[in-house]
Amino acid sequence: MFKKLSLSILAVLGSIILIAGLVAGCAGEEEKTIKIPYVQWACAEAESHLAQVILEDMGYNVELSTVQAAVMWSSVASGDTDVFTTAWLPYTHASYWEEYGDNVERLGTLYDEAVLALVVPSYVTIDSIAEMQDHASEFQSRIVGIDPGAGIMEATRNATMPTYGLDDWTLVESSDAGMISELERSINNEEWIAVTGWAPHWKFFAYDLKILEDPEETLGGMEEIVVIGRKGFAEDFPDAASFFQNWKLTADQLGEVMYMINIDNMDPLDAARAWIEDNPDVVNSWTQ
Repeated sequence: MFKKLSLSILAVLGSIILIAGLVAGCAGEEEKTIKIPYVQWACAEAESHLAQVILEDMGYNVELSTVQAAVMWSSVASGDTDVFTTAWLPYTHASYWEEYGDNVERLGTLYDEAVLALVVPSYVTIDSIAEMQDHASEFQSRIVGIDPGAGIMEATRNATMPTYGLDDWTLVESSDAGMISELERSINNEEWIAVTGWAPHWKFFAYDLKILEDPEETLGGMEEIVVIGRKGFAEDFPDAASFFQNWKLTADQLGEVMYMINIDNMDPLDAARAWIEDNPDVVNSWTQ
């Protein structure tokens, strides 16, 4: 009887140890999960999926979610998510940085020659935003934009349009995909159209476009694309933070991934994997 009792106690203890091990394992997995929100801008989509594949290869679990720009910032600042790859500073996301900067960490700069602009097809015969007012009928007094929370929309609405006498024009709220659809339709019909644009972006690979001059610099100057993490991210994920610090992309590298996604119609994750497989030395320079 004593032997049976001892065996029963051992069985119970074994079960407790097994459960404790499973809980600890789950906790470990939870601790290694990195949550990345991103807006469905072409550059953000490409960057976020590149980060996902690289971090997974480093042993992390990665969860991506698509959100609006304001949620992208607020969720990282509150700690609900961990990191995002596409903060445009110092101009485009200046208002977000002012609101949330004290509650986030700047982890690295992955691209330093970004620019916002109004973009038109090359056949449009003007070269400056200052000339748009004289061609209201050709443009149908409208500028086709993206999601309303984007920094370029705020800058276009509050700075560009008043400065150049376009107050009575319509800034169409859409999305990156919706803007591209309008642009392509207009190009196919050789109609005039102006869209909110930025570089790097795959549309410059796909269409014959030009950036309108902004003599008053209402859309700011050259910008950086910055990786932003929640407070404590670097302490919790030192290897991931090191990767983000070392991560640098050229316009061609980022353009290749965006092109595969948007022109070759590859799944974003497949495009990221394909690019990483083709560029092992570049990736190693970031992760070492």
